[in-house]
Amino acid sequence: MGATYRADMARLRDIEGRTIEEASTGAYGRCFGNAELSRLISRVQSLIIRNGLELEKLVTSFISPLLIADLDDFLDAQIMQSGVRVATKAVVKKAQKMQGRLIEPDFLIFERKGTSQNCYIVELKDGHEFDTKSSAKEQANLNQFLSMNAMALQFFQSYIKVCGFNAQTREEIYTGFKHKIDISQAMTGREFCRILGINYERILTLRAEDREANYSDFLDELMAMPDVRAELTKRLSG
Repeated sequence: MGATYRADMARLRDIEGRTIEEASTGAYGRCFGNAELSRLISRVQSLIIRNGLELEKLVTSFISPLLIADLDDFLDAQIMQSGVRVATKAVVKKAQKMQGRLIEPDFLIFERKGTSQNCYIVELKDGHEFDTKSSAKEQANLNQFLSMNAMALQFFQSYIKVCGFNAQTREEIYTGFKHKIDISQAMTGREFCRILGINYERILTLRAEDREANYSDFLDELMAMPDVRAELTKRLSG
């Protein structure tokens, strides 16, 4: 299954971030005491957030033949053909049969093997390190969504899955979520891609294409700051 989508991993040069005034008076300003540096760090934070959103878009482009256009119609059929079908968060939001506005998962993956029909309720994460409060909230939302939609999903055996896309083991995800999920609910990126029948390594390659440019842009931004440049020059000269 191929895809023509270019990841366009968010580029630092394209992100405006906060104004100098906002950066200087915000948390980064309090940490660093330099308005220009604080604004750059805020742009990096925006870059990280946007990069996570790009992951969802990239995965969706790879699975376009599997996408469900109308989840209500799909569920009305009760029995699906063998294989895999996927509902994105946007499609879940539009479905009349689905409850739980604002807590919808990123993907519902429906799988039929033989006579078994499974539904994986998937929250897709670029990273897998979260604080205890965030981890507990994620788990609560997924449990609530499953509970509220048990009737709509009655013809499927449903499983909650938290996918740490870049994690190599379930144990990493389990630890990163502060043990707030069961380890059986952890799903690696490789496992996620295997269910969908897409190439995990290809996605990693696409996402890495702009990494060198972002690194160079970050250094250029640093060197363009007179105070920072002067301090770096001083330190390098001993």
